[in-house]
Amino acid sequence: MTGALAGLRVVEIGTDITAPYCTKLLVDLGAEVLKIELPSGDPLRSWGASGGLFEYLNAGKRGLTVDLESAGDVLHGLLAHADLLVENLAPGSALRWDWGIDHDSLRGINPNLVVVRISDYGQDGPRCDRPSTPLTVQAASGWVSTREPDRPPVQSGARIPEYIAGGYAALGALTALRIAAADTERVVEVDVSTSEALLSTLPYPMLMAERLKSMGLPPNSKAGPMLGIVRAADGWIGINCLTGQHWLDVCAMVGLPEFGEKQIAMMLGGPERDEFFAKAQPFLDSMNVADLVELSQAMRIPAAPINDGASILDSPQYRDRGFFIESDAAGARFARPGAPFRLSRTPVGAPKPAPQPGDGAAADWSARAGAVSSADPEHVDTPFSGLKVFDLSTFWSGAYLTMYLGAFGADVVKIESIQRPDGHRYSGSLLRSSDDWYEVGPMWQATNLDKRDITLDLTSDVGRELALRLAAEADVVVENFSPRVVEQFGLDYDSLVKVNPDVIMVRMPGLGLEGPWRDYVGWALNFEQLSGMSAATGYPDGPPCNLQGPADPIVGTHATVALLAALEHKRRTGEGQLIEVAQIEVGAAVTAEPVIEYSLTRRVPEREGNRHRQYAQGVYPAAGDDEWVAISVRDDADWTAVVEVIGRTDLGADPRFASCEARLANHDAFDEVIRQWMATQGPDEAAEALRSRGVPAERLLTGDRMYEVDQLDARGFYVELEHPLSGRQRYPGWPFQITPGPLRHHLSPSPTLGQHNDEVLGALGLSDDEIAKLRQDQVIGERLLNS
Repeated sequence: MTGALAGLRVVEIGTDITAPYCTKLLVDLGAEVLKIELPSGDPLRSWGASGGLFEYLNAGKRGLTVDLESAGDVLHGLLAHADLLVENLAPGSALRWDWGIDHDSLRGINPNLVVVRISDYGQDGPRCDRPSTPLTVQAASGWVSTREPDRPPVQSGARIPEYIAGGYAALGALTALRIAAADTERVVEVDVSTSEALLSTLPYPMLMAERLKSMGLPPNSKAGPMLGIVRAADGWIGINCLTGQHWLDVCAMVGLPEFGEKQIAMMLGGPERDEFFAKAQPFLDSMNVADLVELSQAMRIPAAPINDGASILDSPQYRDRGFFIESDAAGARFARPGAPFRLSRTPVGAPKPAPQPGDGAAADWSARAGAVSSADPEHVDTPFSGLKVFDLSTFWSGAYLTMYLGAFGADVVKIESIQRPDGHRYSGSLLRSSDDWYEVGPMWQATNLDKRDITLDLTSDVGRELALRLAAEADVVVENFSPRVVEQFGLDYDSLVKVNPDVIMVRMPGLGLEGPWRDYVGWALNFEQLSGMSAATGYPDGPPCNLQGPADPIVGTHATVALLAALEHKRRTGEGQLIEVAQIEVGAAVTAEPVIEYSLTRRVPEREGNRHRQYAQGVYPAAGDDEWVAISVRDDADWTAVVEVIGRTDLGADPRFASCEARLANHDAFDEVIRQWMATQGPDEAAEALRSRGVPAERLLTGDRMYEVDQLDARGFYVELEHPLSGRQRYPGWPFQITPGPLRHHLSPSPTLGQHNDEVLGALGLSDDEIAKLRQDQVIGERLLNS
């Protein structure tokens, strides 16, 4: 068996994480990747212990070291026979023109090439050339937020945002390959914005802010999850209530049933919150994490241990599934995550070594007829036209996958029931202000654009039969329930292949299809906690912190990448297959560094708060109510500019701040200097004053200002759609532009419940009378039962 992308030729000109992670995913799926480095090498080679992170991201690639003078000629020879170029050079980088890899030059070298360019803000727009660091990009994208009361907002740890951009880049690359088949003899470029990628993974705070304002409430709620991360006798545990019933069960579990009616007050941070935790802590202190997880799960309460780089290796679910694998780096053995997806017919092979410094073996890529492509779509605007998708998913991760396909032309039929609609309809619905309250929730609407919706009661024989008939006509079936759900309805892969032998089924269970915890309940916060994301985020002397949102769309992105590869395999062979994407494994794949570092050093990396291991930076309060600015001082030039802007040129000769090493050693004093100045400055004025001198600085973006970002307007990130019940609304698009390619990132608003019952079932061959009988028997319907 060969990989799903066998034969795909990729050239990577990338450093650090974004581009290398993009191409790592392609290697996992069978592509041949040639990594180009200058003699100085990828900086990631010297990041962390023994280059373990470099080995993880670049395993299985071939390497070629080139010097500045000869790089152009070497690259042209490779790119003439390649399918894809992935690079993360800065916008406007002179190397593009020096090496002849700008658009016009590439058109003369290989007009069938697909090019992916990854940058912090995109290749164009008013912010494309802003000085930036990972911290300031997070700040400008809504990712630096308050996670501990009375402490500065904090960034995500473990460089997770860079993996997110790399995942979207892989998604854009495989989509662009389909577009290239529809419009040959034109270089197709994918312009990936890391900032837009981060915005795309947030739980739609701009929509929630609009909804809160329309109700006369503050637009930026400080509501916290219930319970969230708490301390047990021997460590941290996440107990995460998704429903009102979960909260009632938690109150019963800890022996405080009188708090069952106080959930809203506690979520909003009222005095009841402190009172509850003070009374609940003795119970939590009486149990260890493992026993508390077991008790919670027995009561069907979503609970998970907070894994770090050490404990994750002993997690029963990861261990029994064999997820972590052994690799070598500089002669040292270490554990690293496996692939974030499993394909039944084209399994991911064992990783091969990463290229060594100074490698000089060029790929033997001879000319061939035509480029690798998954299909021949009708038009560049709709690369997934003709693809039939049967969507059995619920909540966010599966819906994200199917929404992406629908946005670019696939026919997506989503199934719900009037008895148990998609639970995401209730997320963010807030007050039930009308009879149609379940149709207008921001979370539901934003994750179900570009779909048709039908209702079927799968507890009935006729409902299951109709679902199976629809699945029999689909190219792709997607579900993300716990494993037992579709199995009990006879809609698992083994059942589907009996009626549709070449179907591709994507299953996205939270904890996997097998393993001792496969039937545990959980949602995004649990998966963040299990996979190490939470343990890597927060302050060294504080608790682990939830990221609160991104796990679902990150999983959806990775599942879509695997699906597009499987579609390419099906194009070549006619074979469908089962794709399993365990959400906890995707989470661990993008939080790789802590486990790699622990396995090499036997030390658990501590949380870094807002700090960086190579230069001084932080998040500082500005004048105003809850206003913050993120500032990075990367080198001496930045520091010289800072002391001039803040009017403290006397500090230029201060030995405490005379070098990067000195500033790191005296970080608290550095923070105090910046804090004193920032307290007198408006956030926008301070950030602009620093940026004008080349210093990365950004005001923290909040939900109520996300529609006011000039860069997003210039790049057409938002798409305005008219919903029949909630009116016109702007929805986030996708974090890349493909040229030539789709001009709009979404085509239609979310459907109402059962909106397309007659249309879909009629096409299946049912008569009007048969459909009416189904409605009478409540097998289908258009209104929530007992609403």
